[in-house]
Amino acid sequence: MNKILIVDDEEKNIKLMIAILKNYGYAFETAKNGIEALGKAKTSSPDLILLDIMMPEMDGYEACRRLKDNPDTKHIPVIMVTALADKESKIKGLESGANDFLTKPVDSSELIVRTKNLLRVKEFEDFLKHHNEILEEEVKERTAELKGSYVDTIDRLTVVAEYKDEDTANHIKRVGLYCSLIAKNFGWAVDDVERILYASPAKISP
Repeated sequence: MNKILIVDDEEKNIKLMIAILKNYGYAFETAKNGIEALGKAKTSSPDLILLDIMMPEMDGYEACRRLKDNPDTKHIPVIMVTALADKESKIKGLESGANDFLTKPVDSSELIVRTKNLLRVKEFEDFLKHHNEILEEEVKERTAELKGSYVDTIDRLTVVAEYKDEDTANHIKRVGLYCSLIAKNFGWAVDDVERILYASPAKISP
């Protein structure tokens, strides 16, 4: 169930938008100003925010800007709802990060269409994010498996060298250690230091 956060300092406007949207299976959260909206956006994770511009304590522009600056809420689409219809107000809204606009008095058909459109966009973005997270986890697991196989191979080659010549085996181990220490002193990343630790012996193993 999609959740919508409606932010307006006038109760009648909140009730109107809920009345228009309530038959579409949405859940609702409400806030009376920008400060309250920031708190509820973070705690309740809405799928869409309907945000009034002219409010006390913190207006919609500042609230939207802070929402988009916060990594926890920047992905939530915002529809600014305002009686201001001039070009400058809309440009200011876009600059603050708004995704769309509705002009008061709110038209029911327009509210429904814009809400559905942005919720579809949000659902697709959430799907992509989840899909990418799954792929990243699979890549990490596969990388860990390959790394384990690679390290095991190097260890086995070193064991083989020990049977032939213990000094050669110790030399192989020292090469890896020295290379990793040099890389660390050069300021290499931890992963790169570890990589050269195992890669350098492979170059001289039998």
